[in-house]
Amino acid sequence: SKEQEFSTLVERLNSTLEGLRVKYVDPVIRENAIAIEQMSRVNSSNTLGVEEKASLYDYVEEQGVQELKIKTQEEVAVIKHCHNMSSKMIENIDAELKRLDDMLMSNNISLEESGVDFSHKKFDTLEQVTHSMAETLESLARHYDQATTALKSFQTQSDAESLLDISVLEEDNHIIPSIVKKLKEDVQFIESISEEVRVRKHIYKSSYEDANKLFTEVDGFGSHMENYANTMKELQADFERGSAVLDRLLEELLNLDLWYEEFSKAYDYMIVEIDRRHGVKEQHKKIAEEYLAKLERFYHEEAQQRDIFYQNHGRYLPVDLCPPILDPPVRYGIVPQEESRLPILSPKTLSEAQEHLLRYQGERRIF
Repeated sequence: SKEQEFSTLVERLNSTLEGLRVKYVDPVIRENAIAIEQMSRVNSSNTLGVEEKASLYDYVEEQGVQELKIKTQEEVAVIKHCHNMSSKMIENIDAELKRLDDMLMSNNISLEESGVDFSHKKFDTLEQVTHSMAETLESLARHYDQATTALKSFQTQSDAESLLDISVLEEDNHIIPSIVKKLKEDVQFIESISEEVRVRKHIYKSSYEDANKLFTEVDGFGSHMENYANTMKELQADFERGSAVLDRLLEELLNLDLWYEEFSKAYDYMIVEIDRRHGVKEQHKKIAEEYLAKLERFYHEEAQQRDIFYQNHGRYLPVDLCPPILDPPVRYGIVPQEESRLPILSPKTLSEAQEHLLRYQGERRIF
């Protein structure tokens, strides 16, 4: 919006200045101004030439106008840079947020139950199985000891076969294969649990690595967000400072345009004012001439009265008795304090100025 406002003001100012460029100063006014300036320089011993100013634009401080435009353009570029940097940073933040969101949505972290709960459950199961296996192995060991003892007794005693009852051992021997089978099944079960633990350990390790990577990314994201926030604060401060300066410069541009618009109008008002002053001058001159005629008449009447007095009485008076009585009457005159230096304008110039003023008044009524 500031860039658009600047462009509008520059276009408006250029239009106003172009109007001044094609609005020529009346030659009589130029010649009058040059003559006064030359006289002033002669009186001040300044021999430099007088600058010729053909149009109202020649009275414009062009360098100051250009400097103001350039300075305003630079400030527009400053806040535009801040705006572009902020927009780019917002895009970066959005990209960071999307990347984080994608990472959160696509992570492979899957923990249906905690490692502690899983470990306790499997440990309890293994403890039960191994305890059962231990009892079975102890039973087999006792059976082995009993069988060994019976065998030794049979070898040392000829009548041992008739004395030793091995029926229990014989019954145990029948169930040994089933016991061994059960032990093998328990071993296989332990191995399956071991494999499950190994798989779960791999899952936990992978999840831990993914979680560690995710947390590292989240931590980095927080640092990036903090940097973005600090940078955005700096950009905002620069933008506000630049915006305040730019507002002041834009106001100067607007005031400058209004000033030169009024300058163009003031020229036409000056033309009318010159004509008005010439009219007043003529009125004053006429009144002065009438008073001069009256004063001349009063002077001659007074001179006649004094001459009559002298003829009748004054000539008999000694000269040193009252010398002023023989003085002539005071003669008054009207002398202007300062001659007008205003130029004499042509009817065409006056007519054009009056037309312009009528147009200004019409535009004022419209707006």
